[in-house]
Amino acid sequence: MQLDWQAVYDENKLVLDIENLHYETIDGGQNIDKYVDGVFDKRIKQYPDMPVNWTHGYSPIPPVAEKDEWPVEVQWLIEQGHTTPLYIESTTYKEKDGSFTTESFIRGSGHNNLDDLQSVNRLGQPASVQERWDWDIIAECDSWTMGLLDFTVTDDPDIKYAVAGIVWLRHKETNEITRAGSSQHCPCHVFPQIYRPVVIAEEDLASDLAKYNATLVSE
Repeated sequence: MQLDWQAVYDENKLVLDIENLHYETIDGGQNIDKYVDGVFDKRIKQYPDMPVNWTHGYSPIPPVAEKDEWPVEVQWLIEQGHTTPLYIESTTYKEKDGSFTTESFIRGSGHNNLDDLQSVNRLGQPASVQERWDWDIIAECDSWTMGLLDFTVTDDPDIKYAVAGIVWLRHKETNEITRAGSSQHCPCHVFPQIYRPVVIAEEDLASDLAKYNATLVSE
């Protein structure tokens, strides 16, 4: 299974379009609104017993969701031929560096397919998306260092969502540079709100790193 959710960073939103179906979520998938032919159909909840817009916020170990309604929707998408099956027969997974790791457990929801052998999360996003395989880290500022920063960075509206620090990334093909949260790239049920990636011009990189007291990563 692989579902190609698209991030709308300005709205901290993920959207998924499959033929006449449209899904969107503003909290990493804890609440997913489904539209059919542009008409609202239903809200799919990870925690259906909780209030309509309830979210647990950032949680490295999310609460158990025994009544999660999304797996039922995924099974329906599979049955309708909108995505491939859940592959859980193997526990060997491809890593960012191209190597393979065999686990004693199933990562996430299984594999995206049996050729790529990438793990997928609850929403069906492959590891290459979650772990930014197309980007190299060129600098970083950990959460401890961020705690020492003075008020020169208080104009950063998302700083509170960078729970594990910030990294600067360069795209392997386009050379675009972004400043992003070190532990998240797209909203998910662990990170319902994220530090939204900020594009940094090459000529502004040095001053941006100095502003955050960042450290360059050795190649």
